[in-house]
Amino acid sequence: MRGGRELQTVKSIGLGTVLLLNIFLFVPLTLYVGNVDEFTVPVSSILGLYLRPIIFFIAVFALFGALLNHVMFPRYLAILAVTSILLWIQGNLMVWEYGLLDGRSIDWSKDTWRGWVDLGVWIGALSIAVLSGRRASRLIIRSAVVIFCLQLSLVLFMSIQSAQAFSEKPQMKNTSDVLNEIYRFSSRENVLHIIADGFQSDIFDEIIHDDKDGDWFFKAMDGFVFFKENMGVFPLTHMTVPAILSGKIYKNHMPREEFLEEAIGGKTILNEAHRAGYEVDLAVPASLAHMYTKSRYTNAYMVPANKHVTNSDYKVYDAAKLFDLSLFRLLPHFLKKHVYNDQLWLTQSLLSDKKYMGLRFFSHIAFLRQLRDNISVDRESPVYKFIHLMLSHNPMVANENCEYAGQVLPTVRATVKIQARCSLVEVVLLLEKMKDLGIYDDATIILMADHGAWVPPIGLKGQAGTGPGGKYTAMMDPTTVAMALPLMAIKTPNASGPLRTSLAFSSIVDTPATIASVIDLDAEFGGRSAFDVPMGEPRERRHYSYRYDRSEWTADYLAPIQEFIVNGSVFDSAAWRFGDQFLPEGVIETRPHNMVIEAPHE
Repeated sequence: MRGGRELQTVKSIGLGTVLLLNIFLFVPLTLYVGNVDEFTVPVSSILGLYLRPIIFFIAVFALFGALLNHVMFPRYLAILAVTSILLWIQGNLMVWEYGLLDGRSIDWSKDTWRGWVDLGVWIGALSIAVLSGRRASRLIIRSAVVIFCLQLSLVLFMSIQSAQAFSEKPQMKNTSDVLNEIYRFSSRENVLHIIADGFQSDIFDEIIHDDKDGDWFFKAMDGFVFFKENMGVFPLTHMTVPAILSGKIYKNHMPREEFLEEAIGGKTILNEAHRAGYEVDLAVPASLAHMYTKSRYTNAYMVPANKHVTNSDYKVYDAAKLFDLSLFRLLPHFLKKHVYNDQLWLTQSLLSDKKYMGLRFFSHIAFLRQLRDNISVDRESPVYKFIHLMLSHNPMVANENCEYAGQVLPTVRATVKIQARCSLVEVVLLLEKMKDLGIYDDATIILMADHGAWVPPIGLKGQAGTGPGGKYTAMMDPTTVAMALPLMAIKTPNASGPLRTSLAFSSIVDTPATIASVIDLDAEFGGRSAFDVPMGEPRERRHYSYRYDRSEWTADYLAPIQEFIVNGSVFDSAAWRFGDQFLPEGVIETRPHNMVIEAPHE
């Protein structure tokens, strides 16, 4: 009997390990490699934190297995084996699409059929395990072991292929020395370039015209020109960054990583400024460090996602985030809702207080305040400070007092405007500190966004009616237009007067040419200086829309990229028309450029 108990314990430990490694090793490693820039610490540190729960659950499985009688034990092993197979199926075969998990709400009332499919598979498989005889149990166990061996082989291969991602984290080191350099401005010449991620231009326009603080914004942003018609090139950050820096557009013509190396490592506004003698300071989120560190820089700092926690807490935070993502992938549809936890995430919210769940917004606001409070003017060389912050980007977590709202709020115009206003206040206070220190007037300051904020813009025109060639046209999708409305406001050296608005048809691809012209760099970029585009001049601009979801996280190419051509105001849907479609590996599906967006007759 004693030998039987020991054998049951060993078998329980073996199959328990097979099950647990799906949860704590195989899926986490896959997700980490596909999202390496989203994490602050190496994967080895995260997996080290998983050892305790693994040991705990193995002990539970072993104890439970040792206590079962010889009749129930085979079924117990079958249940462990089937569960591990179900986790593999759910995490690799029944992977439903939920969009980017970047703070957006998920409508769980849609596609409930997914839940019934998942539930049917799980109940059916577990029922088979419970009702199976010895022969069926052995087949189930062998199947689980075979799948485990295949996964283990894949993980070993992936570990060799991604050794650098596993062993290192971004080249940026968050030391006090680096942070002190970020605080230091030049006594000669400064360029302050702020990317306020997701700041929609028409929301900025609404904020500065509000009765409450409008006059203050107009006066505080002395010398600025707001380009209200500025048009974005992509609806998301990761392909907009190379466009901002280099003016180059990704069209699925080469693998993404090769394009990023070529575009960001080549002729960019940062690299040319560095070559011209500017000391280039980068302060960017950890999730974007992989891209920005391809450029040349003097100092680089990762703006933490949670500035009020310790380094050890970072490990816990990253481990909790990776575990939540793993659970979200492994569990059936109806349980995913509870893991996502209305954007607060299950494990992360259990291990953190409410203020911690303010996520990037409050941390990045804290960075702006810290920068403002610690500015010094003691560098002799000219300085180019490039700062990318998640301010008006979702999730929306701020109330009207710019404090934590107590929950993640829906991404609607009212909540976006509140968070955007809170962000703008902190930026303007930084500008006023520069004025106090005497480095504002001579500075070149760029306040811009990479894309809009997912909320329909005010002033969108072009109702359904008769378009070119007598075709019946429909209003352009408001969300697509919204994502093509990134903020752009620029102050040139010694410019003065209240903030003014330009209706010139500018584009994000004009950014490097505009800055190079303003600070007199000996470098030519595609596009034009926004200041050289006369208001009312006809100009075709292009926006490229694409889907970016889990299936693209590790892919070499994006899903088909749809080009839109805008001839006129970006706010006039009648000015939008379809362009080409760019498929992976450089395949172009050409459409007539006079093609319009059509809707059926009533």
